[in-house]
Amino acid sequence: MAYFDLSVLRTARVAAAIGLSLAVLASAAVLSPAFAQDTAAPAADAPAAPADPAAKPADAKAGKGGPNWFKICEKVQLPDPAAKDAKTAPPIEKQVCANQHESFDPQSGNLLVSVALREIEGNDKKVLLVGTPLGFILPAGIALRFDDEKDPKQLVKLGFDYCVPQGCTSESEAAPELIDRMSKAKNMWVLAVSLQGVTVPFKITMDDFATSLSGKPVDTAKYLNARKNLVLSLRERMIARQKAAQAAAAEAVKGVQEDAAAAAKDKAADPAAPKTP
Repeated sequence: MAYFDLSVLRTARVAAAIGLSLAVLASAAVLSPAFAQDTAAPAADAPAAPADPAAKPADAKAGKGGPNWFKICEKVQLPDPAAKDAKTAPPIEKQVCANQHESFDPQSGNLLVSVALREIEGNDKKVLLVGTPLGFILPAGIALRFDDEKDPKQLVKLGFDYCVPQGCTSESEAAPELIDRMSKAKNMWVLAVSLQGVTVPFKITMDDFATSLSGKPVDTAKYLNARKNLVLSLRERMIARQKAAQAAAAEAVKGVQEDAAAAAKDKAADPAAPKTP
């Protein structure tokens, strides 16, 4: 799961619950933290997923100095909910907006977590979508925790709704109280339980959530272009690291072989020399 595509319709399962709904486009793309400057942020600035998720949260801040949340809006043709026969009635145009955050592992470019608050013109209900990678226990669902909250009763518990090969998504109505908590929080943790039974906390910076939500949408084309460039940059760096590691391994093997050859040569030149253990 990654960028929540506003132009693709979902099936009627969720549409029946909220009147209208949209699809999540499954891809391996990630967010460009420096989108406002039309450039991709250095991968080194973004934190990697921890080796021991139980010991340290995976910081899902997109990058230093850039925004973490982006509001994206598009005009979309949707079925008319007032029509008697939605199948034959002409669609109506609605503006659909998503205030969203995406974070990634700078070592691999893989998605860590994605969150979007979606709203449709003429519909008072807002929908919260949370995407995670595969590898979590689905019946356990996910939970949201804000700032320094310690009481388990304060957790916002959500269930997974569907999965695709790239990850799983929770989709639920966002109550005004939840949006208020998100707007006031400095940090939010998305908690999911791994297959090993470990709770993995993904930390998201919320400083600009409210500003982005109430502000004007960004240019979608520029956003996607910056996002694409960042993916390519991360992949190139990953390939470079792999090549460097392979070269170092080959050099180490070469050194061992040269040492063995030298020892064999010395032994042949001096048969009385002690044998190498």
